[in-house]
Amino acid sequence: MQLIINVLITLLLFFIQPVFLIGLLLAITTSYKRIKNERTNHRVAIYKELYELKNYLLFGLIAGLVGSILSIGVGVPVTMDWIIVYEVVALLFLLIGYRFISPVFTFSITTLILIAVKLLDSEFPSKILPEGWYQPFEQLQWVNSNLVTNVLFITAILIVMSLFVIKKHADKKLTPWFLQTKRGKRIARYQIKPFWVIPLLIVIPGESFGAFFDWWPVFALGNQQYSLFLLPVLAGMRITVHTQLPKEAVRLLVKDFFVLAVVTGLLAIGSIWNIYVGLAGLILLPLGGLLVLYRHRRRENNWAFLFGAANEGLKVIAIRPDTPAEKMNVIVGDTLISCNNQELETEEDFYQALSKNSVYCHLKIKGSDGELRLAETALYADSPHEIGIVLLSNK
Repeated sequence: MQLIINVLITLLLFFIQPVFLIGLLLAITTSYKRIKNERTNHRVAIYKELYELKNYLLFGLIAGLVGSILSIGVGVPVTMDWIIVYEVVALLFLLIGYRFISPVFTFSITTLILIAVKLLDSEFPSKILPEGWYQPFEQLQWVNSNLVTNVLFITAILIVMSLFVIKKHADKKLTPWFLQTKRGKRIARYQIKPFWVIPLLIVIPGESFGAFFDWWPVFALGNQQYSLFLLPVLAGMRITVHTQLPKEAVRLLVKDFFVLAVVTGLLAIGSIWNIYVGLAGLILLPLGGLLVLYRHRRRENNWAFLFGAANEGLKVIAIRPDTPAEKMNVIVGDTLISCNNQELETEEDFYQALSKNSVYCHLKIKGSDGELRLAETALYADSPHEIGIVLLSNK
């Protein structure tokens, strides 16, 4: 019974941590802002559900489970003062949105700040932390590892786990936002901004919470006492796509971040023998993350606008879920050349063509690769506008 109570209290403390709550508020706010934009610019909410909130709560569960098992099983503890500094750093990053709210940046910067503070004033952490919560930097040697090595290993693991989420979900349910070019033309662009919380169970050397709360789970390994703590790790990114297909942009980002994860893992291994290798890894992590984002921006700046008005036909900029268009495999970036054998120049042409045959739709489509294909499906006789295609007209 006491074990169940301890687990429930640990979960409760996870949900009331400021990092989790502010991240939750940001996810909810993003959902309502996106729905407002859809109704303003497209006259209908393309995605009615608050999927950003759902993603925030669910996307990190598998990463949290795997990361927790590896961090505890392999034995990679972090210090209580590191956790406090991390939460402060994460909150500061949330104030500027979630462009950089990723362990790539938050974990490395947290560790560098902690090391710098301890080098400048080795007694500073003990001045701000309750007695018993602070472990001197010189004693950070546990399980044949150290704080720098542990942070690098955990970061590499979380990067790899996050890449599975990004690859599978980041290019889904994207809402088009409109932008005026210097020539006055309207184009569609997409903000890819997956955002989720990873519940990471980590080991803290020393009694830490156990020194103040006798119910807090504490276990011993040799002569060392350890505590367990469930940390809300925020992960996400934000990029803009208007010259690439979202799926291709995500593929290239995943490839670049995977290289960064491999390099981080190798530096973590090297830091076991030489701490300066680990310090180099902590510096290279945020620089590498910035380089990945910079490479994406260069790709966007070097290519022509993909989601501008087509020379012929109508550009598809969004597909509503569970509609005939989704069944026909119409995708973002396609161009509708004709509908029911009527050539298309405006949205009015499209809906007039649909009205000619109220129970059937035949489309001629040009893909983003220039290839032509045909698609057809049945329609609801009383709802031709519910085909589910959001268009960018050239008029």
